[in-house]
Amino acid sequence: MRKISSFINFFKKFFASGEKEVSLSEKDIEAYFDRTKCNSFYIAELALFTAVDLIARTISKCEFVTVKNNKEYIGEEYYSWNIAPNKHQTKAEFIRKLISTLILKNEVLIIQTSDGQRFVADGFSKKENVLSDDEFSNISIGNFSLNKTLLSRDVIYLKHNNFAVEGLIKSMCRSYESLISSAEKRYRKSTGHKGILKIDGYASGSEDYEKKLNELMQNHFKRYFEAENAVLPLTEGYDYSEPNVDANKTTNNEINDIQKLKTEAFNSTGNAFHIPPALMRGEASQLKDVVDTFISDAIDIITVPLQQAITDKCYGKDQVIKGNYVLIDTTYAKHIDVITSANNIDKAIACGVLTPAKAQKYAGMVPSNEKFATQHYLTKNYQTAALAVAEEGGDNNAE
Repeated sequence: MRKISSFINFFKKFFASGEKEVSLSEKDIEAYFDRTKCNSFYIAELALFTAVDLIARTISKCEFVTVKNNKEYIGEEYYSWNIAPNKHQTKAEFIRKLISTLILKNEVLIIQTSDGQRFVADGFSKKENVLSDDEFSNISIGNFSLNKTLLSRDVIYLKHNNFAVEGLIKSMCRSYESLISSAEKRYRKSTGHKGILKIDGYASGSEDYEKKLNELMQNHFKRYFEAENAVLPLTEGYDYSEPNVDANKTTNNEINDIQKLKTEAFNSTGNAFHIPPALMRGEASQLKDVVDTFISDAIDIITVPLQQAITDKCYGKDQVIKGNYVLIDTTYAKHIDVITSANNIDKAIACGVLTPAKAQKYAGMVPSNEKFATQHYLTKNYQTAALAVAEEGGDNNAE
């Protein structure tokens, strides 16, 4: 079995500082856990990639709202971030790769080609400069290598700084390997056949005793234990019996131990990524509160820095002052059913937060382009005090 130290050394390249070369591919991901030599990492692997995939899929559902002059605007930038950033990937594929890379490598680099396509780099080298732009070289995307150095002003670079991931992997390597291996051994031991073979003095004193015993142990007992239904013939002088043990109870105990280790692995991983344990385990109870906590603690800490990085590099200071920027709307991370959420939708429209068209969009419907649907409404319950006094005065004058 590969030593844990080599596994940790493999991981160090993702968290090194200074000038470094980083690369992430399917082979790298599989190398986190040696599937053929280290079966005890199955649960840890499943927990880690459940968390990463959950966050990546959730952010891929969000809308990247492009704002121009402080109003929503649909143009080239909107298409790039919400439909297809390049000729080979959809928005969902691109964002999943972006977020997965950011979490697993602790950083991500996005480059833009001369024709406006955006790609997530699979590998690159970074040289940090204190008083000038950082330099990015050895940039690779799939089987393509970019033979030039890009400055930080030409790319979108984001660092995650979630150091819990590194500690999580190291901890799992040290603890779950021994715990799960021990549980597996106990399980195999509890499901195996155990018995007592008594041999009297007469049988053990025969001339062909060794030959008969070897035949019995290597052939007859082997077929007996492997068969679903079998009869074991024994000659005189041999008596075999099995102890009276509740095999089902013992087996269930070992299975419960393995299940508890899985639960603990999922809980520990969820804590590192600020994902509620119930969501990690796929439990549906109190799902609304769980999802709200998940978006607030696990999603916003990624989308806020991401939208800041996009706005900074794609728009810049002067454009932001004019009201041009990108906003990642995490409302789309939730499933909104127009029937069950009718009261909440009505409230949001009545207080002027949403237009009917925007509410339709959140509910997954085609927004109406009718004039009434694009206007904001405000019921009298929410009108200003000045307007209420003016209306009351108008009524008194009418009288």
